[in-house]
Amino acid sequence: MITLLNLNFFRNAVLISFILSILFGIFSFFIVSRKMAFLGVGISHTAFGGVALGILFNLNPFFTALVFCLFSAIIIGKVSKYGKISLNTSIGIYFSFAMALGAVLIKLKQNYNFDLTGYLFGNILGIRSFDIWTALGLLMIFLFLILFFFNRILFLTFDEEVATISGVSVGLLDTIMLFLLAAIIVVSMKMVGIILVSALVVLPASFGSLLSSNYRGIIWWGIVFNLFIIVGGLFLSYFLKTPPGATMVTSGTLIYFISMTVKSVMRR
Repeated sequence: MITLLNLNFFRNAVLISFILSILFGIFSFFIVSRKMAFLGVGISHTAFGGVALGILFNLNPFFTALVFCLFSAIIIGKVSKYGKISLNTSIGIYFSFAMALGAVLIKLKQNYNFDLTGYLFGNILGIRSFDIWTALGLLMIFLFLILFFFNRILFLTFDEEVATISGVSVGLLDTIMLFLLAAIIVVSMKMVGIILVSALVVLPASFGSLLSSNYRGIIWWGIVFNLFIIVGGLFLSYFLKTPPGATMVTSGTLIYFISMTVKSVMRR
């Protein structure tokens, strides 16, 4: 293990794993509690359209994915509101469109010879120092906004209707949360990929709720769970010679189902 940490690429992977574990561990609570888990799936899949735009116009795919995800978050909300359809329906329509658009745009690229595997399933061992600083900067912004708006976000999480009546700026907070979600997903693309990143949005809070009934406990257990599956999954993937992102999500899902089964048996 010490030998692994002496390798620069592996050390970078461990560092960003710690940062993203905290990000997802906290954010997961607010997303799952508001029953917006499918939004995480939708935003992560729309990133593929942004990646394709970057490839087509020879731009940084991660930058175009971020911009595309931010606009997608806004459009999904507007379609749901003005189209008079449920948020989940709006997400289903839009993320299918974004994935299809991505496939079309990539085919339009002449002499295209690019491996999309890293974007779809992640390549955490390709993490650079720039990626770590970007994730750390996002963590600082995230923590500042969460602490500044914490009471209002918590109020909105548990009772949106009463929060609205009480004068909480629901639209502003929703926009901030959507932008943070988009940014976290794009920053995490290198780690687990577009297809798997949504699991890290949902699993931490789901696991935390098995062990605690209050928001502090759910958040802390979510962070611990994320640290275990992301950092542990990274080491496990190295020894098993399996893809890091897929190993993290697989092990995390198995741990969740085993924990849920054990809790169910203990209740009887």
